[in-house]
Amino acid sequence: MPTLSSISTSLQAVLTQSHVLEITQHNIANASTPGYRRQSAILTASVPSSYGGSEFVNGPGMRGGGVAIAKIQRFNLEFFDGRFRTVSAETKNWEAQSEILTQLEATLAETSEDGLLPKLDQFWAGWQSLSSDPTNVSLRGVLLDDASSLATAFNRRVEQINLLRGDQNLSIISQVDKVNSLADEVAKLNAEISHVLSIGEQPNDLMDKRDLALDQLSDLTGSVSYEQKNGEMVVSIGGHVLVVGHEAIKLTTKPKPSPDSTLVDVYWADNQVLIPPSGKLKGTLEVRDQILTGQLAGLNTLASGLMTQVNAIHTTGYGINNATGMNFFTGTVGNEAGTIAVNPLLDAASIATSRNINEVGNNGIALDMVALKSFKGMATNTATLNEYYNAQITDLAVTTQRAANNTYQHGLVAKALSDQRESVAGVSLDEEAANMAKAQKAYQAAARVLTTFDELLDLVINRMGLAGR
Repeated sequence: MPTLSSISTSLQAVLTQSHVLEITQHNIANASTPGYRRQSAILTASVPSSYGGSEFVNGPGMRGGGVAIAKIQRFNLEFFDGRFRTVSAETKNWEAQSEILTQLEATLAETSEDGLLPKLDQFWAGWQSLSSDPTNVSLRGVLLDDASSLATAFNRRVEQINLLRGDQNLSIISQVDKVNSLADEVAKLNAEISHVLSIGEQPNDLMDKRDLALDQLSDLTGSVSYEQKNGEMVVSIGGHVLVVGHEAIKLTTKPKPSPDSTLVDVYWADNQVLIPPSGKLKGTLEVRDQILTGQLAGLNTLASGLMTQVNAIHTTGYGINNATGMNFFTGTVGNEAGTIAVNPLLDAASIATSRNINEVGNNGIALDMVALKSFKGMATNTATLNEYYNAQITDLAVTTQRAANNTYQHGLVAKALSDQRESVAGVSLDEEAANMAKAQKAYQAAARVLTTFDELLDLVINRMGLAGR
């Protein structure tokens, strides 16, 4: 005859296998959920009891108590998380640089006819043509047009670079807002996770959400995180704490000093400047404040050199109307590339080509201008104007290519580490199908035992002792 303990054992088996099926169902439902880590029921035998009662008298031994779920395991390896976040953050750093530099190269368009070097060559060619026929008014008009086109090319590049810096400035503000939001999320999850752990539960899904937020924080800032004994995570960026316990430290943005007051720097709450060790934020800041600034400085140096060298010669010559002492280019010191322009007082007849007054056929000044193309007056007298800018563009191309290569190389490593992490923590639908079939069979068997006990009890209660009635 079945006992209460045997019925309880079968019922416990049915309930346990039902919970196993629920966990399997949860895995399958979240197979494509970002950040989800596979879960599994750890089964254990229930506490046994004595056949002979509590005194262990005349009993054959211990009687099994069935099965129970000891815990719901979350598959996760912190070692993989740490390595993946480090490499992924560096990938995001180079990726941000590569994307911005690619935009910069498209803006400069140095491989097309609209490049600054072709404009410079066209300007020198105009002087070459004019030196052959200094009284030709048509050639003088063409030279003015070429000079104006060259100045406009400088102006447009400065404008486009400043616009690009402004775009990245908005991106930085957006990224800081995202960092603050993620930090708040981690702090709140810390509070919930530590509470659940303190009552003996396992907050697996909350931990998944926190790990996903930590992944995103690392991608943005190169942050690192450490788990404390109570289950809370401490997050830091470059050695400065961002999240500790239930508290998140806010980042702020403040205008940079003049003349870049339209742009912002990122600060901690204690007014220290944030210096992210890696991540998208680092790449964006580095390009905005170093590479783009360097391009502007190079353009200003080139424009200043062009104005200085051309004006120094032009002011000493005479036009066909005997005009003299006129600057060919004008511009503002400190923003030469952004303001360079052909002198508005200069017309075709005033272009100086002659060294002497009343010698309209003299081409001495025009020849001096042609000679400027090969004059090494830049980079401490080691490069011509063309060579100086060519070196700048070459350096930019190398920097852009390096960013693209590093993005690719770090991306491969990040992908490999992600695959490793996924192999441990990810959901395999084939494996879950096998687990589901296994739990289903166990459930059916336990249910069959309960059905058998029901039939036995029916026999004892309803069918025995009927003789003689």
